[in-house]
Amino acid sequence: MFGLETLDVLIGLVTVYLVFALACTAVVEAIAAWFDVRSKNLNAAMSEFLAGDIKPGQMFRDAFYHHPLVQSLSKGEKGRPSYIPPEIVGQVLESLVLASSTAGSLTEAVNLLPGDAASSRIKGLLDSFSRQARDDLALFRKEVEAHFDALMDRASGWTKRYSQTAAMIVSAVLVIGANVDTVNIASSLASNPSAREKMLEIAAQQVAEAKDAEGQIAAGKTAGGTALEEAKKKTHTARAALERARLNVESAGLPFGWKDCPTSSSDIAKKIAGLLVSILAISLGAPFWFDVLQRFMQVRSTGAAYGKRKNEK
Repeated sequence: MFGLETLDVLIGLVTVYLVFALACTAVVEAIAAWFDVRSKNLNAAMSEFLAGDIKPGQMFRDAFYHHPLVQSLSKGEKGRPSYIPPEIVGQVLESLVLASSTAGSLTEAVNLLPGDAASSRIKGLLDSFSRQARDDLALFRKEVEAHFDALMDRASGWTKRYSQTAAMIVSAVLVIGANVDTVNIASSLASNPSAREKMLEIAAQQVAEAKDAEGQIAAGKTAGGTALEEAKKKTHTARAALERARLNVESAGLPFGWKDCPTSSSDIAKKIAGLLVSILAISLGAPFWFDVLQRFMQVRSTGAAYGKRKNEK
């Protein structure tokens, strides 16, 4: 029985981490939407990729973004897309290079671009792609697409590092603001059977819903609408996730918010330790805690079934 109670305490803690991690993810996504992080990272990567001129006085990057195929993915005439399919990039670069001159072959058209490989990054890349493709347009597009995929992996790395940093900061704000103290919550769960029972109900609900909730919160882009509308929608989602986290904790009778502050040095140290553990745990993200919660719930159901059969004997 002691083992089952201990497992219930762990399940309660993991559930608290999960609901606040969902809220943390929602806040990070809202911030990213307001600052247009994905689009800016893509634009920075494309600016590096397309550095150079297509004609004297006309930047290759500007010609790329003004192409109808790219414009159709942008939000507004001056907007920048947050995602471009690799095949579109290959088609657009082929179209721009061939349209920029009257050369008879792709290699000749690339050679006629302004500058050289040292002063024009895009010319050097296109020259390499065209030579490898041996003027085969289909192979040329494949070379461009492969390079663009590698470029997007790099841009995704920038976004991931931003998200990790933002998650740690948002987690700290949520934990300190709401007094999500792991030590205090664990003590409350250990001494309160009704709190454990309520958290088990919430855990079962989260197992059924958390995967869909995480997918909705962390969606890379919103179908339709402007960047402002997307940011407002994600802000609303963040507020709802925060309110749900608060209600889940309070409905179980667990401590939430600052009602009194520790005074002794030992209590202060315990409080700091409890808050730090919560900050680190919540910053790990909802997918991590969803997987942990699933495993714990499976173990508990197996243990409960075994205990029931043993009692019947």
